[in-house]
Amino acid sequence: MQFLKLFTPVFIAIFLILSDYKFSYLDNVKQFIAKLISPIYLVVNLPSQLYIWIDEQGTTKQALLNQNKQLKGELTRLKGNLQTHNSVLLDNQKLTKLLGASYQLSGQKFILGRVSSVSQSRLKKQIILNKGRDNGVMIGQVVLGPKGVIGQITQVTPLYATVLMITDPTQYVPIKNQRNGIHGISKGIASSQGKLAVTFIESGLDVVLGDVFLTSAIGSKFPAGYPVGRVTHAERHANDPFLHIELTPIQTTEQLEFVLIGRDN
Repeated sequence: MQFLKLFTPVFIAIFLILSDYKFSYLDNVKQFIAKLISPIYLVVNLPSQLYIWIDEQGTTKQALLNQNKQLKGELTRLKGNLQTHNSVLLDNQKLTKLLGASYQLSGQKFILGRVSSVSQSRLKKQIILNKGRDNGVMIGQVVLGPKGVIGQITQVTPLYATVLMITDPTQYVPIKNQRNGIHGISKGIASSQGKLAVTFIESGLDVVLGDVFLTSAIGSKFPAGYPVGRVTHAERHANDPFLHIELTPIQTTEQLEFVLIGRDN
């Protein structure tokens, strides 16, 4: 009896296995049982699936963050390259404009300089250049812009130079009328307007609005032929033997960045 209790379930199991293998009698039962326990399987498997999903999401987010950081770095680099390109292009345009000046350059050699600072008050008008004695700059050299003369070197250190502008009240420049060759001397006016006064031109001489005055070689202070200013005011006063003439400088310091410093051959 004990033997039957022990082996009866075994015989039943073997019979069912052989029957299912040969005739597939238990397919419907297996499908029913599978449907019945499938929710249990999902619940049991949920923690591992949730862990895999969170891990994938974290990995994807980190990858996106890394990619975004890389793209931002590349964008910053490209912007920097673009700014450098634009700066070089702008400098080239300024240099082209300077070297293609509206006046004729003589056979004199020049040093290219950059304006470091501009100082203009009523009584002192000067600019500082980034070239000095180490670059061959010397006191007395003329400084030119794209449109005309700027001034003259009055102080030099090894690394920089100071230019006294033609609009400074202490700067006297021998000039002549481009139209008819009438000579005079210009000096800066002590004001914030940056004008020039012309002296020693007799009241009977022909000077009209719009005339351009150039540097003359008288006194050898400035080389001849560089534009200085244009007549914006000219009048005669009773009992005064000289004309009262005012010039507006041809070359202004607005947006001035590069200059030519004349030097001996």
